[in-house]
Amino acid sequence: MNSVREQIVSISSLLVGMSMLLIGNSLQGTLLAIRAAGEQFSSNAIGIMASGYFLGFVIGTMITAYLIERAGHIRAFTALASLASASALGHIILIDPISWTIFRAISGVCFAGIYMVIESWLNERATNETRGQVLAAYMAVNLLSLTVGQFLLSTSDPHGYVLFCLVSILVSIAIIPVSITRTIAPAPQKPRPLPIRRLFKISPLGFIGCFAYGLAMGAFWGLAPVFAGNVGLDIDGVALFMSLCILGGGLMQWPMGWISDHFDRRLVLLIGCLLSGGMAFLVATGGMIKPDLLIYMAALFGAVSFPIYAVTVSHANDYVHADERVVVSGTLLLIYGAGAIVGPLLAGPVMDALGAAGLFFYIGGVFTVVSAYAAWRMTRRAAPTAEEKTNFVPAPSQTPLAAALDPHAEPMPEHTEDLAR
Repeated sequence: MNSVREQIVSISSLLVGMSMLLIGNSLQGTLLAIRAAGEQFSSNAIGIMASGYFLGFVIGTMITAYLIERAGHIRAFTALASLASASALGHIILIDPISWTIFRAISGVCFAGIYMVIESWLNERATNETRGQVLAAYMAVNLLSLTVGQFLLSTSDPHGYVLFCLVSILVSIAIIPVSITRTIAPAPQKPRPLPIRRLFKISPLGFIGCFAYGLAMGAFWGLAPVFAGNVGLDIDGVALFMSLCILGGGLMQWPMGWISDHFDRRLVLLIGCLLSGGMAFLVATGGMIKPDLLIYMAALFGAVSFPIYAVTVSHANDYVHADERVVVSGTLLLIYGAGAIVGPLLAGPVMDALGAAGLFFYIGGVFTVVSAYAAWRMTRRAAPTAEEKTNFVPAPSQTPLAAALDPHAEPMPEHTEDLAR
């Protein structure tokens, strides 16, 4: 127990820095959607902005290892955080869709790199005995910080400049605990993804499920605040809508994971996607008819939809050896990112054509298609035995290095390109 407590204390500065970053990024995503709608940007334009962020994020996961190798963890972190802070302020200087899309792409690159720096530090500090506790602490920080970021939305007028400055301040403050940490920086790692064809062969449902999850949730993160505002919720209501989605999803990670450990994960995904699609359709119709019920629907939608990514990753990892799980999880994250780039581009025009409800009609359609594919995959091969299955671990969809916190995965090999052949 003392070793676990000492472990958490030793990484506390990293967790504090990560918390500031997540709060700022959570606030910024919702703030930009609301402000863009107030500036009369079309839903399509807002969707393109969201795609820009995810495009930058995918690029960031690919180039950050080289930046760390060149400059070191602390210098890389400081440079990326400074650029992310500046890009937040850029939104109040140049107010047009093209500029904001560029700023969002820059933010995506920066935050991907920032998360990779901190996650690689956490991986280095965690031992086999404490890896599970470190992951739990990391997930708790994620959940609480993302929720707090939403509630900060109501502290000032989104149509002013104060909240943009607050985002910049939070990101800048995050530099302090990380730059003065006494924790020794780890050796740079260059995670290499698996070839797409091999990943699809390993787990077709894992591949399709992660891509489809990106299609749905990339659109959600970029456009859900616009939906909530258009159906009549005020700023406090939008913040509550988003935060309850996050809380509902966070609290259901472990229960849905436990269920997937004891039953065929494909069946869990089938039912989870059906429920997610059904709740999305209910939000689309009920939100327009009875906005007062939207808050409760938000929690239920988050509860059934947010854990799907982690269950999908766990399903894919059931078919690989422990020393490949980090690489497979990292590749699935890139597949999710590709879907998240495309998702807002598809959902934006649907919202322009059908109105605000079009977002959740689109999300519901995506999840329904995945449920049908999961049902078909159940007819193609037998489920893995209990001995072959890995225990469920919540999977934050942030960077490939987060997967290394899985206590059931073996440490990332030094030359992961060998696994990619």
